[in-house]
Amino acid sequence: MRIPIDVIATFNTLGKIKPNYIRLEDEEHQLRTFRVEQVEYTKEEKWAGIPVMVFLCDIITGGLKKQITLFYYREQHKWMIDRGEKSWMWEENLV
Repeated sequence: MRIPIDVIATFNTLGKIKPNYIRLEDEEHQLRTFRVEQVEYTKEEKWAGIPVMVFLCDIITGGLKKQITLFYYREQHKWMIDRGEKSWMWEENLV
């Protein structure tokens, strides 16, 4: 299951998207922000005919580099993350 998240992203002159920061709500309803250190790859897919951009990104949490996968639903202009990836982010907040 995927959950919506806030993302700050930049767009270059060709329209290429680069996520820079992600923000999610933890179990205590506090907003946590993480900086995207690097985008390992980006690919475009269609799931049941719905265009989705997939970003494999590196973030730092708890002093360790972690990889997360972000999903951008272009037609809805929504960013999502898998619920399971959210759980380990609270080890230590970045930013």
